[in-house]
Amino acid sequence: MIIFLLLLSVNVVGQDLDTYQSKNRIILLKESNLDSDWLKAQVKRLKSDIGELNERQLVVFIISNNVVYDMEQNTTDLDAAKIIEQYGLTNFKGLALIGKDGGVKLKEAFIVNPKTIFELIDSMPMRQVEIKNQ
Repeated sequence: MIIFLLLLSVNVVGQDLDTYQSKNRIILLKESNLDSDWLKAQVKRLKSDIGELNERQLVVFIISNNVVYDMEQNTTDLDAAKIIEQYGLTNFKGLALIGKDGGVKLKEAFIVNPKTIFELIDSMPMRQVEIKNQ
């Protein structure tokens, strides 16, 4: 019974982005208001380039009011407080790009043109290797 309770408590604790890193690049959209026009416009622009996102192995998360959502605004079990602290997003609103190495590659206020993100990623050594191996 004690082992069961310990296992249960591990699942309840929110996750950070470790499960995605090394496999994915991550875009974090942080805004206190989930209905923000800036946030909606940024999501719309990213969704219009979904093929480019997939090609670059990008996943998108929205952080709003200490909750992490996917791009469709479904809640996730990711720990917003941990992510905010880890990437220095405490007093930040906008878009942060996290590389496969876990480093912050871009941190800008909304709205960031997806082409800017893709060009930055494509200039990275790891992406150059991916392109070469395709």
